[in-house]
Amino acid sequence: MTYRIGSGQGYYGDDVTRALPMILGEHVDVVCFEALAELTLAILQKDKLKDPSRGYTFDIAIIASKILPEAYKRKIPLITNGGGLNPLGAAQVIYETAQKLGLKGLKIAAVTGDDVRDRLEALINAGEKMGHLETGEPLDPTSHMLANANVYMGAKPIVDALNAGADIIITGRIADPCLYLAPLIAHYDWAWDDWDKLASGIVAGHLLECTAQVVGGNSLGVIDTIDAAHLSQLGYPIAQVESDGSFVLTKTPDTHGIVNLRTVKEQLLYEVHDPANYITPDVITNFTTLALQEIAENQVRVSGVTGKPRPDKLKLTLGQMEGYMRELIFTVGYPEAWKKVDQLKAMIESTWDGLPIERVDYSYLGHNSLYGNIAPPNDDPLEIIVRVMFTAKDEKTLKTAVRKMMTHGLSGAAGMSISGTTISAKPRIVLGLFPTLLSREHIQARIQYKVVE
Repeated sequence: MTYRIGSGQGYYGDDVTRALPMILGEHVDVVCFEALAELTLAILQKDKLKDPSRGYTFDIAIIASKILPEAYKRKIPLITNGGGLNPLGAAQVIYETAQKLGLKGLKIAAVTGDDVRDRLEALINAGEKMGHLETGEPLDPTSHMLANANVYMGAKPIVDALNAGADIIITGRIADPCLYLAPLIAHYDWAWDDWDKLASGIVAGHLLECTAQVVGGNSLGVIDTIDAAHLSQLGYPIAQVESDGSFVLTKTPDTHGIVNLRTVKEQLLYEVHDPANYITPDVITNFTTLALQEIAENQVRVSGVTGKPRPDKLKLTLGQMEGYMRELIFTVGYPEAWKKVDQLKAMIESTWDGLPIERVDYSYLGHNSLYGNIAPPNDDPLEIIVRVMFTAKDEKTLKTAVRKMMTHGLSGAAGMSISGTTISAKPRIVLGLFPTLLSREHIQARIQYKVVE
């Protein structure tokens, strides 16, 4: 009998209640909720600075109150990395909610160990180089204010928690597909060096982790066949996995969406740089050996995945506070639109002369904001929307820059207008990412359990 994994979340803010139909219909044996991105951790850090008890996603409360009771009733474990920077705090929210709902006997597992923000200097002193993955620049923890520093951990602590009978598992930064690999290892007792099976589990996780994308959301492949009115109601995906690692990707029965070769191929290559070496904490996966077969409506079989030994080091991503940014959006029109843009840029540069602005970027919405300068612009368009993005070390400089610009309302380029909402907007924090590697020997996951009485 196959083991069925459901996907209930693809990002922080995704509609987690779409996991309910697969649970209520008992179409799954476990459901995973993948909530974290690098930006998400920075958002959670801002929450935690305001309230130290925070640091987890708001989705946790929805999962606890709306989804957990039905899953627990059917003995369907839930796994989420929505614990973010505070899995213990998230576990407490779930515990208190479960108590109110009378979910006696519910076993909660909170996984920590990925957060190394307070250990960076000790790790450097222990000999860890931690150079930037692209530039080789050595890490200097004192050069910027750090928002977060989290290691991508693998599946093992989730496997241990499942084997210990946990009904819901809350983690921090577990690598996205490893959330889905873990229940397969626990269920089938796969060996930690059975690279092909582990790699198959990673591919299943990779296809599941973005929920609606593999069932027709964000899809060019089915743009002519999917009903646009259904995009807001897509059913979420399910992988029916065999003991050998092969699986059938489908979706919740009787829900909207499409699963076919095109949607699967699109998601398969999403965020993949080297298909022959897709690196995760538990295995390096080779996508180039796999085979796809559309075996029925909304059913695609995946087989032939191969894997290689896991890497010696784990990825560590730091979020660095690098200042603040603002944007202003102007509109100029025909005739001589591009000449007016040149006048606007000259006016901005002279207005801001002497201010400690670090960077100014111009893009033209509808012309080059998505694809850059890969095609020449229209010679004299009817209108040009100019987005001006500018940064500084402090918020005051940006506020001064906007105030100075607003003194030129009647002295700018002919016909120029500006978006009022961009005038009144507040400066936003600029978060720079510092990706590096850390020897896995320095990372030890910890699991804390709590049982509802």
